[in-house]
Amino acid sequence: MTLARWAQSRREQPPPVWTVCWQGWLQLSRTKTEQWWQALSASHWSRAQALRSMVLTQSALATRLDHVWQLSTNAMGPGELIRALEALIQEGRLSPVQGRRLEESVLQRTDVRGPWQGTV
Repeated sequence: MTLARWAQSRREQPPPVWTVCWQGWLQLSRTKTEQWWQALSASHWSRAQALRSMVLTQSALATRLDHVWQLSTNAMGPGELIRALEALIQEGRLSPVQGRRLEESVLQRTDVRGPWQGTV
């Protein structure tokens, strides 16, 4: 087994809450969802670490879909996700192209006033 293949097999899989939110709500591919999670997992910056920790905590606690929805509308609102994506780009964990594509996916589901569409 090559070193690259071993490293890929050791990557942390995104928690179900992350996958459900972004593959379902933002219509992201599995690859994009996993890339975003890998960038969060590798980050040393506080904003990304805080988001990752919060998602892991909520993933352990959220047992109902309404809990997941509350998480995605509050702690993982569009503004927080955009700020986290910007930090991941600045840190070099996501390329500018990857980050901007994810930001565009977030913005497509954002109301003109800032919250997720349909949550105002």
